[in-house]
Amino acid sequence: MEFAERALEYVRENGKERALEEFNNKSGQFVVGDLRYVFAYDFDGTCLAHPLRPESVGENLIDLRDANGFLLVRNLNRLASQGGGFAYYVRPNPLHQDAPELKLSYVARVDEDWWLGTGVWLSEVPAVFSADALLDLVSFVDGAVACARERGKEKALEAFNDRNGSFVDGNQYLFAYDFDENRVLAHPFQPDLVGKVRRGGLDIYGFAMDPSVETGLGGIREVARDGTGLVYYMYPDPASDMTPAIKLGYVRAVDDDWWLGSGIYAKEAEEAESSREPPASREELAAFVEAAASYARVYGRDIAIEDFMDLEGPFVREEVYIFAADFNGTSLALPFLPSAVGTNRLDLQNSEGVYINREMRSIAKNGSGFFEYLWTNPLTGEAEPKTSYVTKVDDGWWLGAGIYLGDGDGSTEASIS
Repeated sequence: MEFAERALEYVRENGKERALEEFNNKSGQFVVGDLRYVFAYDFDGTCLAHPLRPESVGENLIDLRDANGFLLVRNLNRLASQGGGFAYYVRPNPLHQDAPELKLSYVARVDEDWWLGTGVWLSEVPAVFSADALLDLVSFVDGAVACARERGKEKALEAFNDRNGSFVDGNQYLFAYDFDENRVLAHPFQPDLVGKVRRGGLDIYGFAMDPSVETGLGGIREVARDGTGLVYYMYPDPASDMTPAIKLGYVRAVDDDWWLGSGIYAKEAEEAESSREPPASREELAAFVEAAASYARVYGRDIAIEDFMDLEGPFVREEVYIFAADFNGTSLALPFLPSAVGTNRLDLQNSEGVYINREMRSIAKNGSGFFEYLWTNPLTGEAEPKTSYVTKVDDGWWLGAGIYLGDGDGSTEASIS
């Protein structure tokens, strides 16, 4: 924080142009080896200063995500616009061959146009989460939101507060708050907090220790108020004698009155083993694809596509896998045919002459739905009836997956939901 205050004072004494020149000078007074430096952005997301990555200066990085999908610049913008504060995120550490590591930074608004920041590395704190853990987190919270909207607030909160219920899985649980006062609505491991307005303290690094406080990222509540988002925070870990540990949280608004979320500890995510069976019915297929689409929306396209292509990851389940394409027809993900990624496959036909990718794209443009067609089963070498479910991720791309159900007459059929 003192380093940032020095930088602010330098701006006040020398002006923006001279200050940015000094901040970008790798041999200047605001660069301490590869350990400490000042970075700066305008509120549009354009990088103004980064002495260790000069190629970034002048580039708009508003959509930059860290290794876990956290929208780094957007969230720092939010924090700086409120005056400033502390934030966690993961970045490549030049001290350790650009390995992704946790960083704690302090950012401060300079004026209405731009802000600056500086940070320290917390290399000893594990903070990179596997695709399995990230998928579980999104699916857990999305399922809770669906439950709350279907069953109503009262019944949902009763279920969320049940320590022996279906919404507590080991140390993973749901927390819920109202938007008005930050009143705790659900916390199965600390039931004495339910009903209380919570204004928690700071962690060992001076950052918000729980997801209710108004420091850091402008308050996690504000992330939920935007609809959905990822957050980092420190919280006591029951598995480590309540020692504070970094958590990655995913929060969502249920409606205009309240929100909920859950978090995962990096250590537990590293140790967790996942066994995922391939979908075996239309319902399971749709759930698999919708979970992948939600994953892509939360963590971003680049991370999602990389994970869709991972043959050992959670999106390849034996012969069932996620495929993806943009609406121009360019393939984005085909884990068993990586050579086709980047090529246009709109002219792909089956044995009946059906342009299957055009048909599936048409369904996805309208939302989501099933498409039934003949396709060669690689396990049998025979043309068999296949059912795919596809859904739009956003206006730029769509994804899907398919299974051989072994029934039907193989006629081409589409259904849109």
